[in-house]
Amino acid sequence: MRSVDAVVIGGGVAGLISAMKLAENGLEVIVAEEHGDIGVPEHCAGLYSRRGLEMLKLNSVEKCIENNRVKGAYFYSPSGKMLKIESPRSVAVVCSRTSLDKLLAKIVKENGGELLLGERIIELKKNRQDNYIVKTKSGLELSSKIVIDAEGMQSLILHRFLGKKTERRMWVPIIQLWVEKHDLDPRYVHIFFEEYAQEFFGYAIPIDEEYAKIGLASRMDLKKKIEKFLKERFPCVGVFKQVSHAVYTGRPLYIDLDSRAVPVGDAAGHVKASTGGGVIMGGLIAQNVAEALSKKLLEKEDWIRNKHTIRKLIRELEKIAYTTKVIRSVPVKLYDKIFNLLDDEYVLEEISREADMDLQFTSISRILSKPKIILNILRKLFLTILF
Repeated sequence: MRSVDAVVIGGGVAGLISAMKLAENGLEVIVAEEHGDIGVPEHCAGLYSRRGLEMLKLNSVEKCIENNRVKGAYFYSPSGKMLKIESPRSVAVVCSRTSLDKLLAKIVKENGGELLLGERIIELKKNRQDNYIVKTKSGLELSSKIVIDAEGMQSLILHRFLGKKTERRMWVPIIQLWVEKHDLDPRYVHIFFEEYAQEFFGYAIPIDEEYAKIGLASRMDLKKKIEKFLKERFPCVGVFKQVSHAVYTGRPLYIDLDSRAVPVGDAAGHVKASTGGGVIMGGLIAQNVAEALSKKLLEKEDWIRNKHTIRKLIRELEKIAYTTKVIRSVPVKLYDKIFNLLDDEYVLEEISREADMDLQFTSISRILSKPKIILNILRKLFLTILF
C-alpha cells in the first residue's frame, strides 16, 4: 500500500485547483480521475469572470484558453422585452472547459502532483493510525492523511462514506447545444426568461462570431422545451453537438476541516444557484480548503484565516440560493412589469457598474443600498399604478 499526504477524488476544476494548492505547499498529492482523460465529457457553459480568474490567480492562463471576451448581457422577458447590462471593458471570457481542465492538470504535474486516470474510488475508510484508506475499482490502495472529494454531482464518497448530501430535488436537468451560424453579438451573453422553463432560464453564449452554446434547464419535458426554445429564439442555427447534465440550484454544504475528508465543488453544492456556475466560487472554496488542510498538516496556526474565508464564501452562496428561490417564486406574468421598473437609464448604469458575476448577493445588496435607485423604481411603480 502506498502512503501519500493527500488524495483528491475527481479531476475537474475544483479537484485540480485543490491539488495545485496542496502540491504547491509541498505535499505529496494524487488526483484520481475515473475517466480516461482530463476534461471529458465537457458540459460546462464555459463563461468565467476575469475578476474571478484573477482571484484564483489564473489570470496568467486566460490568454491560453479564451475563445471570446464578453462585456455585458442582454436579458429577455417572456414577451421579448429586453434589458441591456454592459461594462466599458470585457468582464468575462468564454473558453473550452476541456482546455481549462487540461491546463490545470499540467500545472498540478509541474508542481509535483500525480494524476491517476481511469481510476474510480469505490471505498474510503479510516485505519488505526487515523489515516484514510482509499481503494479504487482496479484494486489499488492508498493511505492518505487528507482526502478531498471533488467527484461532482454523483459523488458516492460524499453520500456513502462521509454521510453528507446535497439537496437532490434541487438538481435541474439541462440540455446544452453547440450551434453554428448564429446572428448574436459575440460581445454579449443572452439570458431568456421563458414561461415554459421557470425553474431556470435559457441562455446563449457566443464562442466566437460563428459558434455559440445554447442551453435550457427544466425538470419536465426538457427535450420538447429545448426544441421550442430553438424554434422560437434561434430558428436559423445549425446544431452539431448536444450534451445533457444537471445544474444545482440549492443550498451549499458547510464543511468540517477537522475531519480531513472534505467535499468541494459540485459534490458539495458549491455553485451559484442562480446560474449553476461553480468554477470560480467553487474553485475559491477548494483553494482555501486545500490551503487550510495543508497548514493544519504542517501545524501552521494561520489556517484559521482560510477557514473564515471558506465560511464567508459559502454564506455568499447560501444567500444567492435564497435570493434565487425568491426570484423564481415570482409569477411569470409579472416579469414584464419588473423589466419595465428596471428599464431606467440610471438604474441600468448602476447595475452595470456594481454587478459582480460571482459575488452576486453582495453586488445586489450594494445596488439596493443606493437611495436614488430605490426612488427611481418607486417613481416608475407609482406611475404604473396611477396610469
